Amino acid sequence: MKKLSLFILAMLFCIPSMFAQAVVTHQYRRVEPENMQEYLKRETTYWQKLAESEVTKGNLTFWAILQKVGGLNQDKSSNILIVNTFNNMDTSNEIWGNLQALFPDTKMEDMDTWGMAKNTATIYLRSGNNFVSAPDANPAEDFNYVYVIYHNPKNVNKHMTFETEEWKPLIEKAMADGKTTHKGWGNDYILAPDSPKFPYSTSSYDIFSSMTDALSPAFSEDFVWPEGFGDSVQDNSAGNWHKQLYRVVTMVSAPPAEE
Repeated sequence: MKKLSLFILAMLFCIPSMFAQAVVTHQYRRVEPENMQEYLKRETTYWQKLAESEVTKGNLTFWAILQKVGGLNQDKSSNILIVNTFNNMDTSNEIWGNLQALFPDTKMEDMDTWGMAKNTATIYLRSGNNFVSAPDANPAEDFNYVYVIYHNPKNVNKHMTFETEEWKPLIEKAMADGKTTHKGWGNDYILAPDSPKFPYSTSSYDIFSSMTDALSPAFSEDFVWPEGFGDSVQDNSAGNWHKQLYRVVTMVSAPPAEE
């Protein structure tokens, strides 16, 4: 009985650390072409300042505005992707109400972006904590284009183990050796939605400094793939995956945690 009580007590103390994890959101928006210039101006003039303030407060750890490059159904589909990382999802909506306090002399109607855009989808994710970047990468100068990829594996754990134990060290070494155009890579677990219309369970992202690099072969001609690389996930795909290129309009990030 004593052992059981100690176990329950231990679990109670573990619960906060088990569940108090930051949540990443991918919010997709449709902005009509004639409104895009003003929309981006408002995001970079006003909402970026709010993101910087909330990062300083510890409410956000990341915020970015991404603009879609190419793709299908360009006349109707989403063309803006907003990426947020919230430390507390239950208070996440309260953050956006703090804008007026930062710009008390500006009318809200002149800062508003919701009226200029239509939200088309929101995806909730949890970081895989596997982000790596090139040793010489300067995010402000080198993180300019990103592929956002949604994966549909049969076995999520097998897929994430492969990315953590095989892909991550491979891309990290290739960046250090100058054998790839990548400037960064990371991955996430997809938490929601979960439906036949959105069958993906993990996400990853490839970062490049230019559109040319993003559209070029990812690895140099003299790059040598390890023998047997990818064999562990050879038959792990459950269906198609989705990959889309974006231009990084602006981003705000908290400084890396000290080790």
